[in-house]
Amino acid sequence: MSLSDGSVQTQKVEYSAETLGSHHKHGVHASRSTWRRQQILINSARLVAVLIIVLITFVPVVWIFLTGFKSEAEYLASPPVWLPSKPSWTNYIDMWHEGGFEALMNSLIVTIAGCLLAMVCGVPAAYSLSRFRTGGQNLANWILSIKFMPAIAFTIPIAVMFHALRLIDTHSGLILVYGTFNLPFVVWTMKGFIDEIPRELDESVMIDGCSRLGAMWWIALPLSAPGLVTTILMTFIFIWSEFLFALILSQSQLFTVPVRLSQYYSEAVGLKWGPQAALATVAILPMVAIAFIGQRYIVRALTFGAVKD
Repeated sequence: MSLSDGSVQTQKVEYSAETLGSHHKHGVHASRSTWRRQQILINSARLVAVLIIVLITFVPVVWIFLTGFKSEAEYLASPPVWLPSKPSWTNYIDMWHEGGFEALMNSLIVTIAGCLLAMVCGVPAAYSLSRFRTGGQNLANWILSIKFMPAIAFTIPIAVMFHALRLIDTHSGLILVYGTFNLPFVVWTMKGFIDEIPRELDESVMIDGCSRLGAMWWIALPLSAPGLVTTILMTFIFIWSEFLFALILSQSQLFTVPVRLSQYYSEAVGLKWGPQAALATVAILPMVAIAFIGQRYIVRALTFGAVKD
């Protein structure tokens, strides 16, 4: 074989290598383009799903807000009127003078007091379960099982007992019920946060002369502050929106916001969507304030104990 034939063979090999390289680069570029298109489609689908969820969540809230400013002819119109022609505060004024103020005050009283009762009883119990394994595993499971029971199963016994104790239509009766039925949630939530705190910290302050109660007060509670605030906020929301016990244990004098909202639709008063929407809007405001104030603590609580040193 001559030198010229060798050169030709070398050029063919080089050409083949260049061709394969160009095909490989083209294939990589095509795969990247396909991956990018897939990511764009996935992100677009996620965006559409988020927008749908936002619309489903906020459209009823916006509708309630707008209804509070409509006249009676507008909120009873068919087909419905979306925007009030002449917004006014008439529905808010009527709501305020027709029991709305009393309902808000009653809800505020029983919610704050019930939340405090649940926290005062639940936090020491959670500390005891976490540090001493009080009652073993069975007691902790029994406390949690109370939350599994439907509330309607307790209504008749509680109504009979409260009637005998003259606690019907009283703040004390609702406070006792709300504090009791939110106690398992407080105990189990706070127990999880306290479990993340090393026991050595308690032992170190007790060596310095601090009591067990002082160790809980000065060590466990400050270090579990995100969980403590989150538990308080969630308990507040549960009690504020509770309807069943407030309906059964309130016969004629004491009405909370959920019960008062249900009274705007009856044969006696007709359909008062305007005042009802006004009271619902005012009742939503504390929940919105809690969400904005407590979101930082809630995020910290969700990640509490996730990172270990």
